[in-house]
This record gives sequence, structure tokens and C-alpha cells, in this order.
Amino acid sequence: MADNYISEYFKKHTDVSLKKYIINYKLKLVETRLKYTDAQDSEIALELGFTDSSHLNKTFKTYKGISLSTYKAGLA
Repeated sequence: MADNYISEYFKKHTDVSLKKYIINYKLKLVETRLKYTDAQDSEIALELGFTDSSHLNKTFKTYKGISLSTYKAGLA
């Protein structure tokens, strides 16, 4: 199957693009790691396939509307 076909099929049946679904899933994993572990942002970023902690923070802020530091402060 072509990559494009899989993406179109997924979006047709879920109303969410495959890329957006994967990013949202990764960000839920980030939230879980931040809540339940002492892992550093850079460790979480590498575990989940982000370039670095800056890339993770930018993506988190884009999709969640807040920065990682603000999110972590809200956990305390």
C-alpha cells in the first residue's frame, strides 16, 4: 500500500489526519512521563522521536497551547 493511501483511508474513517493522530498520541505519552517519572525533557524527547527538547516544547505548545514548563508547574 502507498503511504498516501493509508493516510487518506485513516482520515476518511476517523476525521483526523494520521500525522495529527500520531502527534497527539505522543503528546499524551509526554504528559504521562511528566506526571509519573522524573525524566528530563531531553530524555522524553529522544524516547518519543523528537529532535530535541526544543522541538518537543514547540510541538507541545502548538498542540496543547502551553509550554512544557507551564504544564509541569501545573502538576505541582
